[in-house]
Amino acid sequence: MKKIIVLLAFCLIACINAQSQKTEPVKWNTQINNTEKENFKEIVFSAHILGEWHLFGTQLPEGGPHSTAFVFDKIEGAVLLGNIQEIDRPIEEYNSLFEMNLKWYNHSARFIQGIEIIPESEKVLIEGHIEYQACNNVTCLPPTRHNFVLEETINKIIPNAEPSISSTISTQHGHSNKAYLNTWKPVKQQMEAFGENLAGTEISYRKAYVNGFKGGLLSLLTPCLWPMILMSIYSFQQQRSSRKQSIFRTLLYSVTLLIVFPLCGILLTSAFGIQIFYQFTTNLISNLFLFILFVILAAFLLGAFHSSIISKKKAVGNFIGLSILTVLLSLSCTGSYIGSYLTQAASLHSILGPYLTLTGFVSAFVLPVAIILVFITWNPATPKQAHRLLLLNRITGFFILAYSLTFLSIADLIYGKHLLNREIFLVLWIIIFSFLGIYLIGKLKFTHDKETPSISVGRFFLAILTFSFTLYMVPGLLGAPLKEIGALVPPLYAQDFNLYTKDFGNHFDNYNEGMEYAKNSEKPVLLEFSGYGCAESRKMEASVWTYPRIKHLLDQEFVVIRLMVDDKTKLPKAEIISIDGKPTKITTFGEKWQALQQIKFGSESQPYQVILTPKGNPLSSAYGYSIDIKQYINFLNNGLNRFKQQLK
Repeated sequence: MKKIIVLLAFCLIACINAQSQKTEPVKWNTQINNTEKENFKEIVFSAHILGEWHLFGTQLPEGGPHSTAFVFDKIEGAVLLGNIQEIDRPIEEYNSLFEMNLKWYNHSARFIQGIEIIPESEKVLIEGHIEYQACNNVTCLPPTRHNFVLEETINKIIPNAEPSISSTISTQHGHSNKAYLNTWKPVKQQMEAFGENLAGTEISYRKAYVNGFKGGLLSLLTPCLWPMILMSIYSFQQQRSSRKQSIFRTLLYSVTLLIVFPLCGILLTSAFGIQIFYQFTTNLISNLFLFILFVILAAFLLGAFHSSIISKKKAVGNFIGLSILTVLLSLSCTGSYIGSYLTQAASLHSILGPYLTLTGFVSAFVLPVAIILVFITWNPATPKQAHRLLLLNRITGFFILAYSLTFLSIADLIYGKHLLNREIFLVLWIIIFSFLGIYLIGKLKFTHDKETPSISVGRFFLAILTFSFTLYMVPGLLGAPLKEIGALVPPLYAQDFNLYTKDFGNHFDNYNEGMEYAKNSEKPVLLEFSGYGCAESRKMEASVWTYPRIKHLLDQEFVVIRLMVDDKTKLPKAEIISIDGKPTKITTFGEKWQALQQIKFGSESQPYQVILTPKGNPLSSAYGYSIDIKQYINFLNNGLNRFKQQLK
């Protein structure tokens, strides 16, 4: 089992490293400048290099790091003149790591490519990419690719334009629609003018810690971290010593987690961005990896790979190795519980805010685990205690097997394959928990289980709870919302067969279509930015939106537009969207909705809700995660009243 855990840890590290493709230690800006000569222009590539990172030059010797290269994939209306030129002089020194002389840039670098405009051309369109590699004193990123698109008409350079009605978005053919662009105009300052204290909009250093602690408690209610709790118990039971030494090891293990977890989180967010946790939970490979990992853990806890869960063999590892493994697993599978809190905390301070949130998160895990470890090491091991731990392993194995399906479901929802819809998911859960109930009453045994002629009162009550939970899920096959587990099971719109009341025709998953419908029906818009991998969004939709009074308001008074920022569905045609004057090519609907949230509202967190007029003007401040029914009703009524007042 030790070899399996080590292998899985390395695989997890590899998956996290794969996300390095999304980090940007080098920020690129590309623009076209005029020259003194008519029909001759210059493309200027400016690189802003963060912190201790450095960017390598354009001509490096073979066998070294990757040289910075500029590739032009498509050129219309112009021709290139000569080769790329370096404006700034690079640093040239001997590098002991690569054992050769290398050239690199610190802080900033500029490059120029001359072009000649073809006579009578109506526009210039240049698409390409920059291949570069960045390193610091500790590590090097793999070769990274940055795409750029430059488009210029007569006396008008699109990439340098500020986000506006005419330049915020254009298709790859340069066409735009003014009415469509009006609904994209930034409204952040207008929203702040409302001055409302809505859920999730105010943040302080104290709240940053409390939010992290709440996220940690929420993660403990799911089987995500249960394997590490059991492995901690197992490891400490195999290293029995005096009570004083046991308490010391428990404290050292807890302190190690309190130090290592926030440190790893800060390093990840600094290198890959604050959205790394959310990106990991919405990545196909990472979700499939976690699904396989949890199936293997479930099989181990149910008796596979080992002759006995409780044995006298050496423990899985010492407490430091165990704590680091705990950090790796928890960082990888708790993004949906902590990602939005980290985004809020980063608005306070880029490092201190997330650090407090991460510390609060791991504190919620350390506190109950430390109490359990002190308790199990305080009393001597007995056969009865070993049997209880074996029973706990088996029960946890069932829960982890059920929880593994959530990762498979997220991957299926993000990529829209519809292979694991809500009915199939619930059928599998009903079967798994039915077998758990049968196991608890002693009618099911695994290979290494000992004979138990009778069951205890505790097992009897656990069996009642298990069968009750199983029956609770049965109406979900017909479309019941199942509010208590809404954050774990697929959403209602992923169900094909539904006998319950369905939504009216005012729910949209496309911004343009929803705004057009709102204009024709003269209704306000409830716009929600959500995600298939966002547990908070699922919980709100299952617990709040299904409340009768709220559901009536949404169906009768509002046009609901729900946009998934992790939707991997391809756009019919690639689009060029300008964000902060930087043209960005997007290919999926998720990228488009994420760009809309950034441009219009200046936000990247989910869930994020706001009420708009059909013209895209705000009627409320932003609403974050909250399952307070009264507060949400007030949020809807205030927006609706403002809309009605504007109509008078």
